[in-house]
Amino acid sequence: MKGIVGVCIGSLALALLLPPAPALAQGGGGGHIEAFGNNLSFPVIWAEGVTKTLRGTAGSEPVLGGEWMYWWGTDADGNPLACFPKAGDASVCESGQAPGAGWLKAYLQKDEFNVWQAASRSLANPVDGTYTEKAEVSWIDWGDNLESQDWYDRSQVRTEVVLFKDLTAPMLEYGMRHLSGWGIDEVHGLAAGVSGMPAEAETHLTAGTTVTGLQATVYSHCARLTIQKLTVDREDVVPGALTWDPAAGLWSGALVNPPIFNKAVWQAGDGPGYYAAEINVKGRVIYGYTWNVKTLNDKTDGKVAGDYRITFSLDGLGLCPVLPNTSLANAQILTAVEETAVVEEEPTAGAVPVLDVANNLTYADVRILSRTKK
Repeated sequence: MKGIVGVCIGSLALALLLPPAPALAQGGGGGHIEAFGNNLSFPVIWAEGVTKTLRGTAGSEPVLGGEWMYWWGTDADGNPLACFPKAGDASVCESGQAPGAGWLKAYLQKDEFNVWQAASRSLANPVDGTYTEKAEVSWIDWGDNLESQDWYDRSQVRTEVVLFKDLTAPMLEYGMRHLSGWGIDEVHGLAAGVSGMPAEAETHLTAGTTVTGLQATVYSHCARLTIQKLTVDREDVVPGALTWDPAAGLWSGALVNPPIFNKAVWQAGDGPGYYAAEINVKGRVIYGYTWNVKTLNDKTDGKVAGDYRITFSLDGLGLCPVLPNTSLANAQILTAVEETAVVEEEPTAGAVPVLDVANNLTYADVRILSRTKK
């Protein structure tokens, strides 16, 4: 852990007394809140003391009265092996076959009657507004799809960033299982129940349900997303050609155009036009935005296609309404998992994330290709 940051600024203390920020978006890009959103399964650290509304109560026994599925592992291709129980005979799958050996029950996210909450911790002292420590991010995870696939002028570019902090003391985490689907169709659930235990004898908290993780996500109220089109190919942007303007949260210079999107989470409201934090289906706090290239683009040069810089930054003092307390100085970028068995006919247009410690940000230059049909 880093040393104590002994700061006390009146504006921070005042900000902490203001009404709470809007609830976390519970899926999708930019602010949509569903009636019964995802539960927090992975620990989170509130870097600036600004918290979000979560389902359930941390440390309380989960309420598991909703839908569930049997889960017993994955196949050779990594697809989940799972099934819903049969109506009238929950000892078998809908198909009538018994679940596979080593099965667990997994209680679905987004269910009114399934409620749990992992541990969370605020770094702001509630008495005087000082920070107990700096939120030093250990790992930055850009969504794998941004790094590993081609994008086009009609694409919905899903932009996700997750900040992880390594811990020296464990925090309560709930074990999750992937039950079906991929991407936006994924279904996950909380693992509960031991193989062979009859349903009527099962308790909610049994072996495999809770774990004490040594990582947590970091939520910063000062996080910002900026999208700008480069005026040259991304390979031609030499170091120092662009200058970061921390007062405006954007890049300036002859090789970049003004932003087509430039929003911070502290500005978030309802609707798709905002940048917001979400609890994803795995139960993690992430930053998410779905960029609809067809409707949001830069045609200054007469075409949508080109290279766009997507920047995740942290607003500094004077821009963020609370005292900033999140640092990327000691962070590393997690690389996407490569599909080594797949041979590409041509190089992917996926982006390679870059960490800019001096400006406390990370960016990815995404190539948007042109094609007449999606």
